[in-house]
Amino acid sequence: MSGRLTFRERRVCDGLLLVALLMPLPAAAHPHGWVDYRVTLHFDDQAHVVALEQAWKMDPFYSLTLTEEMARAEGEESMEERLDMLGQEIAQNLGRSNYLTHVAHDGENVPLGQLRDYTTRLDGQRLEFSFVVPLAEPLALDGSPLTWKIYDDTYYIEFLYDEDVAEPITLRNAPEGCASRVIAADPDPQKVAEAAALDIDADAPGGLGRFFAEAGEVTCPAR
Repeated sequence: MSGRLTFRERRVCDGLLLVALLMPLPAAAHPHGWVDYRVTLHFDDQAHVVALEQAWKMDPFYSLTLTEEMARAEGEESMEERLDMLGQEIAQNLGRSNYLTHVAHDGENVPLGQLRDYTTRLDGQRLEFSFVVPLAEPLALDGSPLTWKIYDDTYYIEFLYDEDVAEPITLRNAPEGCASRVIAADPDPQKVAEAAALDIDADAPGGLGRFFAEAGEVTCPAR
């Protein structure tokens, strides 16, 4: 029997690596890799926010490593089929960590529904995972801003809005007068020093990632 794993056997391991953010990279401090992402905020016909659509583009080194592993794995699946299978594992594992997505409105956390409509594909040489996270209930903004952050709690991977697109935040079916913006992270110098001191195998303090996370915000006029 061959000692090599088929793609079906190792896809769980690869999915867990992506979500657990454990791919070892040659770095001496956190973060060790990054994701460029975009967000589309969905509104319903009653001007309620109903979902956040996200597209995560993995950094080139991680993308190359993972796609080369998929190409070498035994089995007769096409690359497209293997990407679909990997997407299933990513979607399942993200559910265990609230999809790394933290949404708030008027000072209160906003609960999320179940991830749907996910796709895994290659965008040039980079792996992209896109998906929709609905809110648990449609939300009327009533003039108060809706904010969100997407981050790895351990700051092993850094999430950044995609600077290669004109609008990293877009609004779909939004009522007139709504506006969005990216709020840059402004971590305390002590947190920066704390992250820089962590080596590749160190356990980061819980919640470190949120200090380095950019925020998205949308405001709409009160109705």
